[in-house]
Amino acid sequence: MADRMVRRVLEVSIGGAVPERRPSSFRLRTDRDCHSTIASLEFPPDADVGGKGDPVTVHLSADGRRSLLFTGEIFSVQDMGSLRKVWLADGYAKLCNASVNAAYRKETATAILKDALDAAGIEKTAITCPDVEVARFSTGTVFADRLIEILVGTLAEHGHRGIRFFFDETDTFHFGTSGDAGRNPGETREFKTGANIVAKGDGWIETLPLPIRHSTRAVVDGRKLWVRATELRVSGTTSRLRLWLSEAA
Repeated sequence: MADRMVRRVLEVSIGGAVPERRPSSFRLRTDRDCHSTIASLEFPPDADVGGKGDPVTVHLSADGRRSLLFTGEIFSVQDMGSLRKVWLADGYAKLCNASVNAAYRKETATAILKDALDAAGIEKTAITCPDVEVARFSTGTVFADRLIEILVGTLAEHGHRGIRFFFDETDTFHFGTSGDAGRNPGETREFKTGANIVAKGDGWIETLPLPIRHSTRAVVDGRKLWVRATELRVSGTTSRLRLWLSEAA
């Protein structure tokens, strides 16, 4: 496979600057049924990697093309003997840390959602919210992520099902269904056995690293499918993207 010879380089920025020591690996997991991503970087044990709350971006450069993989911040730094592991968080962490007390009467779902996002300081959004007026919406004191989950359930009671929320690679908040804002942006990718599929199993394939997240479209050996979940690993020894696929969005 000619594509195996393409050199893939991680480009990481922490606090607006390139760290002096290069990371040895990057991992990223996304799932359409999970509101947050799971992401981490690994560095040599003596690397200065900043601290909690520092902004982080991760790009992948390959064959003259530079793709954004992650935007967020440092959640924690963990020393593990032979390496320093940096756990990353996207905007979902802000929702989990913002306390709100919702008590509405005859208010629109859009206004309720906006108040929760404002409380968490979320500014970049891609939202398709049903035009529903809620007669009564009261949660007591909860975190913003929980309020949004309750709002999704309320919308389902009004006949609007299949709504999900998450943050994309630019740390933009998405809210909607797979037919509108509730899916990750991105082109449909095509995969073929013997060409760009390096391994496959029941409901999954592995390929070389690409900027693909959950809820995007893929064509696998001519079959149109949805990406249900992803796990990306980029390191000096093993770089792979595993895609779990399904018929439904």
